[in-house]
Order: sequence, then C-alpha cells, then structure tokens
Amino acid sequence: MATAPLVQPRPAPGPSAGAFIRRSLILNYFILGIGAFTMVVPFVWMITTAFKPQPEWITFPPKFLPVEPTLDNFQQAAESLDIFTLYRNTLYIAFVKSLINLYVSCLAGYVFGKFDFRGKDVLFYAILATWIIPFEVYMIPLYLMVNQQGMADTRLALIIPELSSAYAIFMYRQFMFTIPNALIDAARIDGAGEWYIWHRIIIPLSIPVLATLAVFYFMWNFNDFLWPLIVLVSPKKFVLSLGLTSLFQEKGSFHGLIMAGAAMASIPIMIIFLFLQRYITEGIALSGMK
Repeated sequence: MATAPLVQPRPAPGPSAGAFIRRSLILNYFILGIGAFTMVVPFVWMITTAFKPQPEWITFPPKFLPVEPTLDNFQQAAESLDIFTLYRNTLYIAFVKSLINLYVSCLAGYVFGKFDFRGKDVLFYAILATWIIPFEVYMIPLYLMVNQQGMADTRLALIIPELSSAYAIFMYRQFMFTIPNALIDAARIDGAGEWYIWHRIIIPLSIPVLATLAVFYFMWNFNDFLWPLIVLVSPKKFVLSLGLTSLFQEKGSFHGLIMAGAAMASIPIMIIFLFLQRYITEGIALSGMK
C-alpha cells in the first residue's frame, strides 16, 4: 500500500497571487516615479533658467526651456561671486573637515567595536545621544566658546568644533563587527602594536565604509550654511553657501543670475554623486548592518 509523502509539495501560486504582485509593483513604481519627478523637476528648472536671457525670466506663462539660450548669466554670476575664491575656500574646508572627522571618528568606532573596557556601552550610548540634539540648541554656546578662544572669522572655527561625529562612530563600529577578532589577535601574536594594526590592517579592510563616510561628509560639509554664517564675517573667507546668499540679497530679482550661481555651486556635488553613487547606496545598507 502506497503511503503519502511526508512533505507535501507547495502549490504553485495561482493567477490571483501573480496579479497581486504585479499590482504591488505598479503601485510602488508609481509612487517612486512621483517622488523622483518632484525632486528632479526643480533641479532641471534651475538649469534651464540659468540659460535664459533676462526677457524670458518674466514671461507669463513661463516657458520650461529657454528660447534663446545664453551663457551671460554664468559669466555675470562668476564675476559677482568671485567664484574661484569661493570654490577654493569651500573645497579646502570640506576636505580638511572630512579627513580629520573620519580619522578621529573611525578610530573611536574601532575602539568601541574591538576593545572591552569598563563603561564602554554607557559611553557609546552617551555619544549616540548627542546625535539627536539639534544644532540650533547649542550653536550659541558653541559660538561663545569659539569667540572666547579668538577663533571667530577663521577657518579653525569651522574645523575644530567638528573633529568627530556620532554618526561616523556608529557606522564604523557596526562595520567592525564584520572583521574577525582572530585576525587582530594573530597580528598581536606576531608582535604588531595597536597603531600598526590600526593603520596597516584595519584601515585597508575598511575601504568600503571609509569611502561611504567620505562621500557623505564631503557633501554635508560642502553644503554647510548655518555655522559658517554664524562665525564668518570677511567676504574673502566665505564659502559657496554664503556667497549665494549674498548674491541673492544683492540681485534677488535677477532669477537667471541666481540660478546660474546655484548651478555652478552644484557642479562638485553632481560630479561626486555621478562617480561615487555606489558608495552612497552602500551607506544606506551599512547603517543597518548587524
């Protein structure tokens, strides 16, 4: 007498299941398409307006594409902004802040991820707690401290207050869990010191997370506005965000000129995004790594 198999085969999904999956995909793509449209259209409008001559700024109804494209807006914006000085200041500040922040924060993340000491969890969660405090809460006390040290209106005022980051410490600590402890123990048995292990073993293995954090922090520092607005006074030390604000205050009615300045300020960020977008995607995955 034949016996029934112990494991019954799973029935194939019927037409209703396939239709439900298709409807879900269509709905997801529709929602994502609306989100992409609302984000891309303002950016494209900025680019097209930057190429419009002055008579086309005030036409009604407005035209999306320029009828007679011109580069005069870019020339006037570059002359009004002193664009090369702003580029130099902004790139220098963004590069130095990102480099120092990553080194200090990732070193702290390595310590929290691979060392055991009393009060480690309490200290780590205390650092994470600072992440949720808005900058507006402590910006005035921070400015008073910077001013008392004589660093107001200097580049040091932009760099020193951000020598580390709770976000970078958290991400790097999460990444440390993927590196086996046996590798570090083997290096110690061979006589390697802690600094040698950190620079010659841990850092080369951390290129993915370091590249991701470098992209994030360079973009954030490049676009920083509020803190430079508080501590910088001299126009020669302004960054791009402050330069665009001064241009808007002087020539706010010249829409093509303002859009041309904003387009030029966006060029480094667009280049970084096009070439390093893979690391931006990886950063989202690394944030939830166990």
